[in-house]
Amino acid sequence: MRNYDRVHPRKPEGIEERKAHIVGGGIAGLSAAAFLVRDAQMPGENITVYDQLPVFGGSMDAAGTHETGYVSRGERELEPYMECLWDLFGSIPSLYEEGRTVLDETRECNKNWEINSKHRLWEQGFKAHDESTMGVTPEIQEQMIKMMLTPEDQLEDVTIEQWFSPAFFQSQLWYYWSSMLAFQPYHSLIEMRRYAVRFMHQLHLIRSLRGILRTKYDQYNSLIRPLEKYLADHDVNFVSGATVTDMDIRIEGGEKTVTALRIGEGANEQVIPVADDDLVFFTNGSMTQNSTQGSMTEAPVMNRDTVHKGCFSLWEKLAKKCPEYGHPQKFAFDPDKSNFVSCSVTVRDYPQFFDYLAEKTGNLTGKGGCSTFVDAPWFMNYNVPLQPVAPDQPENVQFMWFYGLHANNCGTYVKKPMTQCSGEEIMREFLYYCGLEDKIDEVMPHITAIPVVMPYVTSQFMPRKLKDRPEVIPYGNKNLAFIGQFVELEGDVVFTVETSVRTAMIAVYRMLHLDRPITPLFQGQYDIRMVNVALKTLLGKDKIEVSDLPKINPLKLPQTLREVVDAINQIPPVPEYYPERREN
Repeated sequence: MRNYDRVHPRKPEGIEERKAHIVGGGIAGLSAAAFLVRDAQMPGENITVYDQLPVFGGSMDAAGTHETGYVSRGERELEPYMECLWDLFGSIPSLYEEGRTVLDETRECNKNWEINSKHRLWEQGFKAHDESTMGVTPEIQEQMIKMMLTPEDQLEDVTIEQWFSPAFFQSQLWYYWSSMLAFQPYHSLIEMRRYAVRFMHQLHLIRSLRGILRTKYDQYNSLIRPLEKYLADHDVNFVSGATVTDMDIRIEGGEKTVTALRIGEGANEQVIPVADDDLVFFTNGSMTQNSTQGSMTEAPVMNRDTVHKGCFSLWEKLAKKCPEYGHPQKFAFDPDKSNFVSCSVTVRDYPQFFDYLAEKTGNLTGKGGCSTFVDAPWFMNYNVPLQPVAPDQPENVQFMWFYGLHANNCGTYVKKPMTQCSGEEIMREFLYYCGLEDKIDEVMPHITAIPVVMPYVTSQFMPRKLKDRPEVIPYGNKNLAFIGQFVELEGDVVFTVETSVRTAMIAVYRMLHLDRPITPLFQGQYDIRMVNVALKTLLGKDKIEVSDLPKINPLKLPQTLREVVDAINQIPPVPEYYPERREN
């Protein structure tokens, strides 16, 4: 956003008499409440956030203690160009330092402790997997460039494996890509294309993960809790343990108006009237819906309930009423294809374990980002974050997190699918891949490992058509907006915090016609410097040659492009985020 656009919009007429009902208390719903308070100047007491869970934060929640073991179902990757996210958190006070914002503390944290992985890909026993190239053949390079230049309407319902040669899925590029973003070969090519375009500026950093940001503590304590306090300080209402099971919608001609929310079922059903001038914001899908937690001794049991799927079930009911609301059945339909298992690991009085990981990988605690065992059947990816992760974490306690993308496969050391393993069994497999098979009995008494299986965590990547997700405000909607990861945003990606915050901003600003421009989507693909470095990384070259033009330019423009190529090669590299810290 230009500084010229950072204005305070005028208060909408009659805003004091209107109410807002926010269905879903994740980052999208909380952001919608914040934009209503900050930019629409709606009184907080007029805003109610409903969530079926006892804790707000959605997929960015956290639980547990250092005695029982911390639990984090997962973390979202952050980066500097998440413009709506940082616009919001530049307004949210820090919980930990008076006079500072969450943005202030986050930027300072990353400036002082920047991620810079020395090596990311490993085989059992920390044998370094080759990272000297991206491992993409000329055929795959052409397939990648052709994908990026093909209009999306020609890629509907096409999977990644239908587009790319089998060799692509053994390339370093795929290992980097899938370990960071949880892509599977059977996922949507449209989504992969969007990531390739949206994060083109990150391609040359994919090995080191420089440019990926962390928060001061885990994302629940650093983002959700400060945001929740900001809203509570403005008298926003929070209703936990409330499952909105249906919405009454009046349809007159092409206009659709929500008239009531229905909470609960049967004799316990509660009906909340919604006036025509009131607003409803609905998070119509959740990556962590129907998650189940295990323990050191018990495996989590996959929740396969097809009737009670929370926000997905509500979305299904609404879609039957209005076809403009999309096709939820394209996403949350097969837990065996959309699940993975995460495992939260609390280590007590055994610092030598993290010292060992740092020594073997060359990645200091908190500086290495994601590391992957590419030869593990579970395709295990682990992250040792900056410590402490929780504000109350004692010095003798450390925390790490990892997940298995191919959790349905049988392990090597523990010959069971990860989805059927207890925390102890998962840790034994992980320690085996760390080369610590002979130390398992020594390490295990210091460990609390808590697994969580998430049936729909990658459901937003399932193959689809462009109309399978609803727009933020579908045509004819008078008072209902869709927000979160299952909403259609042209050119933008899902599975990011930015998506949730951006959809919330669009919903509030457009529903109330606020005179403040929506923060534009960052589009690095139009920055010739970023295109230059991305092409060189993909082609594995320090300099682009005329012979590369057929790959880059399938239209076969004339050879006068020689001058253009020469000019591209003179373009300086993309500026570093923190050049003053580069020596570290």
